[in-house]
Amino acid sequence: MSEKRFTTLETMVAYHEDTIQKLNDVVYKQQVMIDRMEERIEALARLLQGTDQPAADEADK
Repeated sequence: MSEKRFTTLETMVAYHEDTIQKLNDVVYKQQVMIDRMEERIEALARLLQGTDQPAADEADK
C-alpha cells in the first residue's frame, strides 16, 4: 500500500472517529433532555391526578 493511500485512510478514520464522538455527545445530551422531560411529565401527571380528586373536607359533605 502506498504511503499516500495509507495517510488518506488514516485521515478518513480520524475524521470518522471525530464524527462518531460528536454524534455520541449529541445523543447523550438528547437522552438527558428526554429523561428530564419524562420526569416533568410524570410530576405534572401526579399533580393533575391530585387535583382531580375531591378534597377530604368536600368528600365528607
